[in-house]
Amino acid sequence: MVKTATLTMTASDVAAAADKAGDIVTTAGGRVDNRSEDAGSGTGRAHVSLVLRVPAAKLDATLGDLKKLGTVESVQISSDDVTAQRVDLDARITALQTSVDRLLGIMRDARDPEALIKAEEALSQRQSDLDSLRAQRATLGAQIEYSTVNVQIRAEQIGGPKPEEYHGFFGQVERGWDLMISAAGQVGLAFGLLLPWLGALAVAGGIGYGILRLVRSRRS
Repeated sequence: MVKTATLTMTASDVAAAADKAGDIVTTAGGRVDNRSEDAGSGTGRAHVSLVLRVPAAKLDATLGDLKKLGTVESVQISSDDVTAQRVDLDARITALQTSVDRLLGIMRDARDPEALIKAEEALSQRQSDLDSLRAQRATLGAQIEYSTVNVQIRAEQIGGPKPEEYHGFFGQVERGWDLMISAAGQVGLAFGLLLPWLGALAVAGGIGYGILRLVRSRRS
């Protein structure tokens, strides 16, 4: 069985959570195959993607430890039965190895140079095919022995409680209060943004008023 897991979570410090995930996997006898980071300059939320390889026998325990690093959003585990593929590879490897051995025997006994050249060409192709199948067999064995865990860690969303966190009548009262506080905060921010302009307008208005009074006093 080839098992693959996908874990999506949020954390307050995504880089630290990713570092701890690597430590957890290493302790379990696995490794980090890939790590990519996004500072979140466009979205405002940092993001780290990890591709981990974990001994299949320790997959469940490792997932349990990884879940403790943040708030889990989703977990998916899939299993793929590769028994037929493995049996097919073994059969093809055995057949090719038999063919290679036969060609080696023909080359040892060959007396005709032309037959020897043909046997060498056939042997080269058979050996290349055999090496390719053995590489596929090794890759499949590694996938069976080590499960792949794809981990997505995002920064926690900054802001007030989510709407679904409000329940019942008192929940809606709390929601209304939070919205009022949020609106007041936005008004305060807007006032802070406009304050320099208001100050400049006040100064300009004061100067204009002073000039107007000066002009009136001269006329009188």
